[in-house]
Amino acid sequence: MRWLPLLLLGCAGDDTLSFEADIAPIVQQQCSGCHAGAEAEGGLDLSASPYDVLQNQESNQSDLALIEPGDALYSYLWHKVNGTQALAEGSGTSMPLGWWLAPEEIDRIGDWIDEGAAY
Repeated sequence: MRWLPLLLLGCAGDDTLSFEADIAPIVQQQCSGCHAGAEAEGGLDLSASPYDVLQNQESNQSDLALIEPGDALYSYLWHKVNGTQALAEGSGTSMPLGWWLAPEEIDRIGDWIDEGAAY
């Protein structure tokens, strides 16, 4: 039975999503075109430090924070990319404007938030 603790330690955290590896590529490809610089849409500039901006930003369209670590359903960012912003008492259109993220990308964002939204 001495191998059991080592086996458990080896499995812990292997599949945890991170902003840097899993979410930043989505933000860069799908969001930074409109949410960058002095004229960033909605005042949400994701060009310099997107993780810090998303973690410390209240939504200006809903009472929800953009990210509520551990709970995608209480994270306005997830509702905006999922097209359910009205359910979160928000406004505007789904993001990205004019098209949809792939279902896998939406799931990845939701899973990342549910896991605690780690960098």
